[in-house]
Amino acid sequence: MAEAAGKQTGIKLGLISLVLVMAGFLATFLLGPDVQAPPGANTSSDASPTLLEILPDRSTRLTVEALRSVAPATYATLEGAARRAQADGASTQELSRLMLEALFSQFSEQAFSLRTADGAQYQLIIAGLAEGLITLKVSESRWCEGASLAAFLSQDESDLVSALLKEFPYGSAQYDWAMQWMTTVLTAAKTGQELPRSHARPGLRDEALLQQEGLALGSEQWGLALQIATFANAEGTSYAQMREAIANIDVCDLGIAVEQVSGRLPDDVRTRIWADLLPEIMLGNTPYIMWRVTDYFFIG
Repeated sequence: MAEAAGKQTGIKLGLISLVLVMAGFLATFLLGPDVQAPPGANTSSDASPTLLEILPDRSTRLTVEALRSVAPATYATLEGAARRAQADGASTQELSRLMLEALFSQFSEQAFSLRTADGAQYQLIIAGLAEGLITLKVSESRWCEGASLAAFLSQDESDLVSALLKEFPYGSAQYDWAMQWMTTVLTAAKTGQELPRSHARPGLRDEALLQQEGLALGSEQWGLALQIATFANAEGTSYAQMREAIANIDVCDLGIAVEQVSGRLPDDVRTRIWADLLPEIMLGNTPYIMWRVTDYFFIG
């Protein structure tokens, strides 16, 4: 397993943008550099089991097929890494980690393809995210607690990767959800590659409708509105103060509310806003996200 471990280049996590955008309109992102194949590596002539023979469940199969379609080079690299790791005696959990790392890399790799995706697919991405958060909420997961996220963000980045991947063990409901959601993301990116749509920038009408729906939801959920207001007051001050404000937020309620606001918007408005925000979230462009959320909601 030394070779497989040596190629893990780390995953850059921009989870501060999770709360920034959810507090305004969106939820989360994980992104990272792609895993590069070593020079001269041969991934096709090996007779060892393929990834889908090692991880044969339906969720993995659909996601692997989507990955192979949208990013064949990443798929080939993953297949080769899985074969070598399996030959070295890697466990199923270790192989599923390689799978997740390859998928996380696609957030940044496919960001600009998502910019030109079919607008209807943006809501599917947000709805899929909300579905995962609802499951966490029902199970009273500690990850709904802002304090848990704040503690997570206080770790060194090298520790963040390992801790995050442990949340998606192979065969768990979390793993199945991650596979299904990533299939949705990759399918949208494929559409953006093959049938690119040109979406206009959000205008004043879009901002007004977004603010209107956000205020309407806030009037229905006062507790959540107060949590967001606390975070808004910390925005732009310091990272430590923002992290402290995160501790007072129910992350799951926040993400579920985002999907509700998004679903209430007219299709054209929702499309323009997500075409603007989603690629930047995937890239981890936190300064731009902070500026746009402030612009949308007059925070600060």
